[in-house]
Amino acid sequence: MGIIDRIILLIYTLLLIILSVGVILMSLCLIPWEVVSATLQSIYGQWEAALAAGVFLLVSIRLLLASFRSNVSHSNEAIVHHTDMGDVQITLDAVKNLVEKTARHTRGVRDVKVYIRHFEEGLKVQLRIVTSPENNVPAVSLEIQQRVHEYIKNTVGIELSDIHILVENISNDFKAKQRVK
Repeated sequence: MGIIDRIILLIYTLLLIILSVGVILMSLCLIPWEVVSATLQSIYGQWEAALAAGVFLLVSIRLLLASFRSNVSHSNEAIVHHTDMGDVQITLDAVKNLVEKTARHTRGVRDVKVYIRHFEEGLKVQLRIVTSPENNVPAVSLEIQQRVHEYIKNTVGIELSDIHILVENISNDFKAKQRVK
C-alpha cells in the first residue's frame, strides 16, 4: 500500500471513528432524538451530502482493492537451476545482495542502491550510485558493469541481460579519519 493509500486510510479511519462514536452516543440515548432528527432532515435533499457519500463509497472501494493488491517482493521470485540431483533456487534478493556487495567494493563508489527485475530475456539490474569527485564517472560505471557481470556469472551462473547505472550524485563529502591518540 502506497503513501497516498495510507493517508486516505488515515482520514477514512478517523471519519469512521467519529461516525461510530455518534452511533454509540445515539444508541445510549446520550444525544437527544431531536438533534438526530434535525440532522437527518437537514441532509435530506442536499446534493452535497450525496457527493460526500459518493466520495466515501469510492474511497471504500479503493481501499478494498488496495488491500487485495499484492506488493510482490522479489524475495519470492527465484532463479531456478535444474541439475541431475534436483533444482537449485536463488532468490532475487540474494542476487541483489551480491550485486550491491560488488558495486560497493568498487573504487570511487560512495553509495549504491540496487533494483533487480526478472524478465523473459533475463535479469535486468539497475544501480543508482553516488561517486566521489576524484574519479572518472564513465570509467567507474564501466568498471561496475564489468565487475557485476563477471561476479554474477561466476557466482550464480547466470547472464545479466542489462546493467543500467544511474549516477544520482557526485559526493564531495569526505569522511574524516579518526586519529588514534
